[in-house]
Amino acid sequence: MFRRVPKVLIAALLAGSTVPALAYQATKKSPKSKPAAADGRDTVLVVVNGHKVTQADLNRKMRTLQIPENEREAAWRPQLERIVDERLIQQFLASRKIAATKQEIDVPVNQIREEARKSGSDPDRYLAEKGYTVESLREEFALPIAWKHFVDKAIPQARLKKYFDEHRAEFDGTTVRSSQIVIKVPRNDDEARRAAEAKLTALRKEIVAGRISFEQAARENSQSPSKDDGGDVGWFPYTGKMPLQLTREVFRLKVGEVSQPFRTSWGVHLCLATDRKPGDLSLEDVRDEVLARMSQELWNEQIAELRKSAKIEWKVDTP
Repeated sequence: MFRRVPKVLIAALLAGSTVPALAYQATKKSPKSKPAAADGRDTVLVVVNGHKVTQADLNRKMRTLQIPENEREAAWRPQLERIVDERLIQQFLASRKIAATKQEIDVPVNQIREEARKSGSDPDRYLAEKGYTVESLREEFALPIAWKHFVDKAIPQARLKKYFDEHRAEFDGTTVRSSQIVIKVPRNDDEARRAAEAKLTALRKEIVAGRISFEQAARENSQSPSKDDGGDVGWFPYTGKMPLQLTREVFRLKVGEVSQPFRTSWGVHLCLATDRKPGDLSLEDVRDEVLARMSQELWNEQIAELRKSAKIEWKVDTP
């Protein structure tokens, strides 16, 4: 049963944002070395406005997110960047005197400790195995709770409603049907990408001019399995089924409209919106989803602004 605790922890930490806070510790480190996987726990990896982020912080982040040992070599840099972002938000909230109360933090901490007891484990021992003390765990929960307080003030009902109205089809259950033409492009191959974009731009002109149907163009040019169906990929909502880069483009189209070429991780696409079914969910039905997206956008905007004036001293190779 207690194996579920990390998921409970992650879900609670990420409530309202993507943000756990970490404690920090420090010693000296060579400025051009990678963080060690198992030792050097007090090694300083980066200093954010005078606050140190250590190897122990990074190790704890990896464990909290359940990143497998064999994937940590590739994950350490983006996760370290993520910790930097969290430090900046932590400092920002402190400057505004926005904080979680003791009672608010007690709730998730006590929940985790109680689940440990029910499973027959000692809570302190379990936390120690994950790199936590009770104090550092409380610091983890403090940031997302404080961020939620900030979001509640920054996004009043009127702003929430305006956002929903502007993005209604993305939340209200609307589904679209689309066809696509895909040209696969090797990762980081700019020449192949430009060639694919040029080919699809020319093909789009032919389709829009009526000299070839989208279905025929897909059968003759697409490198996706959907080419056998004339490019038809069926019905899908805004989230949950297709890559977000694709749904963003398709949901902007009117029925019968062909997109400009755009990129996803699969390659370069050309899409045709073939049908649309409006949804009927109200703001009250999807309030949490709308607020979560607005919270993430606000987080990203705040990070971008804070990084402009932040003093970030890297003790390892910079990204």
